[in-house]
Amino acid sequence: MKKYYYIIMCVCLTLFTIACTDENKKADTPIASVIVSATQLEINQSMEIRFTGIADQAVIYTGDKGHSYALRDSSDTGFVVNKGLFTYSYAIPGKFHVVCVASTYDTFMGKGLRRDTTAFDVVVKDDVTTIDRIFSSIRPNVYFAELVDTDSWMMCFPTKQLYNDKELKINTARVRLSFEITSDSSKIYVDEELYNSKNYYDMTKQHALRVVSDYGSIRNYKLYPIIYPEFTSIKIAGVYGTLQRNAYDQSLQTYIFALPIGTDLTHIIPEYVVDGDGILYANGKEITSGSEMNLVDRDVIYTLVRTSSANAKVSAVSKIKFEVTLY
Repeated sequence: MKKYYYIIMCVCLTLFTIACTDENKKADTPIASVIVSATQLEINQSMEIRFTGIADQAVIYTGDKGHSYALRDSSDTGFVVNKGLFTYSYAIPGKFHVVCVASTYDTFMGKGLRRDTTAFDVVVKDDVTTIDRIFSSIRPNVYFAELVDTDSWMMCFPTKQLYNDKELKINTARVRLSFEITSDSSKIYVDEELYNSKNYYDMTKQHALRVVSDYGSIRNYKLYPIIYPEFTSIKIAGVYGTLQRNAYDQSLQTYIFALPIGTDLTHIIPEYVVDGDGILYANGKEITSGSEMNLVDRDVIYTLVRTSSANAKVSAVSKIKFEVTLY
């Protein structure tokens, strides 16, 4: 029994000695040292901070709203560095005072807290002049512009759209525009006037766009509105077709014909009139009014194309389908 008692006492004494040794271990001297990927940034550009010092915990105060080292005793907080790497980006321009706090402390009880700091300034500029997206919401549809080259946008509209199974004419002379850009500070001008989301714009003509960044850079664009071409009239074998629009694809036009049984659909002579400029193509080959078509061949793709006179890269392409019922 005494032997067991002696062993237990030895084990307890050993554990007590180890615990006392760890409790009494003083905190290391902290060193706040970092390597920064860049201190001159654009908005939304990532900055990497690698902690290279000595610390039980490293915290970064980024200097923007809610994360100021000077206001740490109020409500501002820093970010704990995970595995020696911290990544951050700023959403607004400005000059930001970044502080790294390296902390060490005694083991177990966490007493003897020691700190070291290092600081540097980051300058963030907003030099965004790139328009990401242009669109117009005309209930129930949204029409998106397409970037046809580095500084030219094209926006296609139909003459009418389906809504609750009714055809509604689009008034392209009064259209609201929306722009998406990654900066809240950049200014957009339409025909030299500051863009206003509540304004109506005449989309029967082209517009000059200008983006001025907070940094002062300028980029100019052109916006080319264009209407999907359609047939004012089209007839086959003396019978006029009826246009059926698509509620989900504004570029799709289906022309429906009711023709007598026995009509040779392999040698159809269409007679048509386009609402303005427009060329009918069958698999890329022009089909003029009075030329022959084969409506039986399902591999033929018909398109009606209108090209802007101001920019040859700007084209509205209507997808054409012919549906024939024989009676």
